[in-house]
Amino acid sequence: MSETMPTPTEAVPVGATPPVAPPWDPFQIMDRLDEEALRKELEGVASTDLVYVVKEGGQEVVGLSKTGVDECCMALVAQGQVIREEDLAYEIIGENDDREALFKVKAARFAVSPDGHDVRLDQVIGVKRQALYYEPAQLDLDAKVPSKKYRGKTYRELLQTDDGRDYLAWMAENFNEAEIRDFVRRILGGEEIVAVRGKQLNPHWYEAGAMKAARNARFRLIPGSVRAQVIGRARQAGQARVVERGGDVRPAAQTAGRTPPAQERVERQAAPAAQVAEERTVAREDAAAGTRAGPYAPTEKQVAFFQRLADSPVFTEDERKRAFEWLATKATRQTIKDQIDWLKRQVETRKKGQSAA
Repeated sequence: MSETMPTPTEAVPVGATPPVAPPWDPFQIMDRLDEEALRKELEGVASTDLVYVVKEGGQEVVGLSKTGVDECCMALVAQGQVIREEDLAYEIIGENDDREALFKVKAARFAVSPDGHDVRLDQVIGVKRQALYYEPAQLDLDAKVPSKKYRGKTYRELLQTDDGRDYLAWMAENFNEAEIRDFVRRILGGEEIVAVRGKQLNPHWYEAGAMKAARNARFRLIPGSVRAQVIGRARQAGQARVVERGGDVRPAAQTAGRTPPAQERVERQAAPAAQVAEERTVAREDAAAGTRAGPYAPTEKQVAFFQRLADSPVFTEDERKRAFEWLATKATRQTIKDQIDWLKRQVETRKKGQSAA
């Protein structure tokens, strides 16, 4: 996996000459996809994409995701080998919102005998450069308004109603980001512009940098034959995410106008209990309806077991809703097995934590 951070795309005013497009780098695309998967994992949604396939024209570049590297490590265990992460270090460089963290992870591979004795085989260093701030997001009339009241609405839609314009007028005076205040003032004045929102702090920069550095270290210790086997099985099982040039692969938190995950969680907690219950019921009904019908759809027994685990009180309503949405739209007979194992581990781990508390 490449160690270069994604090249930012800078928005320009309408009528201005746009900058030369950055080179198409499939490894940067894969790194952004891993950033998105890590963010979802931290929110309680396990990724099932083991492989990334980036296509351009008739060519494609195939690489392992962070989850795919985990799968390779599990395959090595079956061969009597284990990869252990032994040390993590990082340092901060740069100033203000240009700061970056340089992570370094030391990992080693061991051969383990049936009686538990191990022999150190080799050791490597994995590194990762992680920005502390998201790159600026584009602001235009079709961007989503960062508002609970008008969730999912665009600036263009709000301009078409009196209530919407009143709300935009309030934003122009009171919103906490100067870039958005200026943008709203100008569109209320009739301008159709493209602006750039200020950089936003990534609340998970440490977790993302550490896990990517660990991924890079472990990747270097996995034999090529094991990588090839996992890639082949993943593509056959539908656990490969395919991206073609021109597709939007920015992490969700960097998408223009998207409400940051931390704000989403606050708004979710403030939602009325009846609304939460209704959303949960809809998600459950979608899952029960079997929207993934076909020869690869989960069995009834798998679905029932998944639902019982997801109903555990150790999960929040938000986690439970996402679990049922995944079941209704993405589950296959193979992927649901991994998700069930993950849910079981979470239930056992969190129950132990609650008992200790």
